[in-house]
Amino acid sequence: MKTFLLNRSETGNSFGLWQFTPSGNELFTKVSIDLGSGLDSTYQMISIGNYILIWGRMYTSNGLDQYPYVLREFDSNQSNPLEGKVIQSGNWPVTKFYQYWTTYSGKDADHDQLTLIPMGTFVLFFVGAEGRGTYSLFNFDPNFLNPNTTDPLIESEVQVGSVAFQSIQAGHELIPLNNYVLDRMPDKTSYRIWSFDPQDKCPLSVPAVVESSFQNIPAENQLITMGEYLLSWSPTDLSFTIFSLDPNAVDPFGEILHQGYLPNEMQGSSSLLTIQARDNNLLSTNPRPGTIEYMRSKIKHVVYYMLESRSFDNVCGWLYENDQSSINFIGSDEPYNGASTSNYNWFKGKQIFTSKFKGGIPSKNYELNDQSADPFHSVADKFMQMFKDGFSGYINGLSPDMSGFVLNNANPDVMRTLSPEQLPVLNGLASNYAISDSWFSSVCGGTTMNRAFSMTGSAMNKLYSWEGGNVYTEWSKFRHRQSIWKVLYSNGIKDFKIYNAMIWENFAYTYNLFLQGQVPSIDNNACRFKGMLSEFKEDAKNGNLPAFSFLEPFWIAKSGTTSYHPKANLVPGEVALNEIYETLKNSPKWNDTLFVITFSKGGGIYDHVGPPKGVKAWPNDSVNGFDFDQLGERVPAIFVSPWIKQNTVIRSGTDIPFDGTSFAATLLKWFGIPKGKWALGDRMDTAPTIEALFQETEARKDAPILSNPYDKSHPPG
Repeated sequence: MKTFLLNRSETGNSFGLWQFTPSGNELFTKVSIDLGSGLDSTYQMISIGNYILIWGRMYTSNGLDQYPYVLREFDSNQSNPLEGKVIQSGNWPVTKFYQYWTTYSGKDADHDQLTLIPMGTFVLFFVGAEGRGTYSLFNFDPNFLNPNTTDPLIESEVQVGSVAFQSIQAGHELIPLNNYVLDRMPDKTSYRIWSFDPQDKCPLSVPAVVESSFQNIPAENQLITMGEYLLSWSPTDLSFTIFSLDPNAVDPFGEILHQGYLPNEMQGSSSLLTIQARDNNLLSTNPRPGTIEYMRSKIKHVVYYMLESRSFDNVCGWLYENDQSSINFIGSDEPYNGASTSNYNWFKGKQIFTSKFKGGIPSKNYELNDQSADPFHSVADKFMQMFKDGFSGYINGLSPDMSGFVLNNANPDVMRTLSPEQLPVLNGLASNYAISDSWFSSVCGGTTMNRAFSMTGSAMNKLYSWEGGNVYTEWSKFRHRQSIWKVLYSNGIKDFKIYNAMIWENFAYTYNLFLQGQVPSIDNNACRFKGMLSEFKEDAKNGNLPAFSFLEPFWIAKSGTTSYHPKANLVPGEVALNEIYETLKNSPKWNDTLFVITFSKGGGIYDHVGPPKGVKAWPNDSVNGFDFDQLGERVPAIFVSPWIKQNTVIRSGTDIPFDGTSFAATLLKWFGIPKGKWALGDRMDTAPTIEALFQETEARKDAPILSNPYDKSHPPG
């Protein structure tokens, strides 16, 4: 990731470009550009995604009032970085922003200039008047698949001209801060910070997160954000202060990182603009193992397979039961935190201990199905399973004691576990490559909530799953937060695909919930971005996998489901997992591939480790007293790559454990997308990532053959 500062001349069309290096000896390094480079001083611009959006003043042509615009790629290596490839260009009619109103402020010159503010993968139009702050939120779609064919600002159902902020009017300056917006008040000394939430009817979600006064920022200074920092600078003498940003702190700008003077060549600047460019280049020197640069140099294809409803103790708890001497620990060297027959729940006055299903011994005399029912796993159920006092335990800030699983389900089966001999594929991949024994489901709730966290950074402020009925079928038509795929596409990345094993209620489940309706140009080319699991196997076989593949299991059938979800037989799930592994192992791109297997949730099956609180995803999320900040039980997370050492067990090594957002955060880092462009919430921003896994200095030559399990319905051979 590279951060640039562009300064525009106060008197002409010239500009300068500087690379900002917060940890370097020189904060601002001048970038060489063509001396003739310039931009009409009447034009405005913003940085959004991997692009620069430039627009001019209103002009009239053929009786139509309009604004000229162009969307360009930003390329700091060009002689004029503002003359990058044109992605879209055209004219916006004034009515796009004003409809049939002639003014929002009472000023005749109201239409002359547009105020557009980048908000993640959206753009906010704002006009502040004494009596009304009018806004409209537009969806950003670069549509780089079809240059010069579409408008990059897509209207939503929020009607322009009919929407007003409650308390933001004339004189307010709105400055984007990734997931937040700094609202500098007209007096220039006080401020508010709003949560930016595109799902909310008012995207600056009420109430404000912070309302206070600046302590170290003069009223005459200008403010801009530079990724994770805030720059306060004086146009008069070029003095500056750089603050770290923490919107959740008592003083969000309390930590001063740097002070000084901007380069003299910036004298006479009318404004500064921050541009964060996606870093898709490798280091010129050899990157160090365990770093994101090393991961980027070795891994070209990431395959992610999310399974269903199995706790860590249940399916991987006995992996290192007899010998931990061979474990390669990352993050901490505490013993492998597996299952134990001394763990128990009370039920009807008796202690129900953790046990191995059928003694943990494979046999063709029974079905490999440890659960006689699908355990309960709604939010309400999870609280009763995890806390002795149920929801009151959460409200009172107690730590989960994991004592209520049997009582809540009225079924001792939830204390059963399966051995590595019974699940040789899942455990074989874990032991031959890597597993985390400190990876939690993102929220103590159901499937859709946890999958939403993994793909979008939150549960969309919904307390229950929405995987059926009208909510599911109509979901793409609702306002909702962006997903990792929208972030990728807005940053110029099209190299991804969602592969389905089946169609769920006439829809491709993941595409429908987390991508459909978010990017019109993707929907118009959907066949490029989704396919069936059979296509994935063919693509892998031929070496044609995209950079990021998301795989879905076979969810529902009379028999043969592959998601591991209770109360299905587990053999088909193991066989399907082994087939995917074999497909990747035998592909020509095996040495370039990372295969990740996780589970969305524990599914109401017992795990002995009490989950900690998680970082609250979005500041104003709360339903029925639940703030979506309680992690769910541990789930397996397994990582397969020839660049990973055998018998690896990874922990985050920080106070924040891994959860479902850790994969997405790693993926975005691997793609080189600056965190300031994610806008996926605080949980995603603070999620620990997994690049420390890649420690081998040469790709391993061994790739084990794993045997499938067997049972009564699937005998050996």
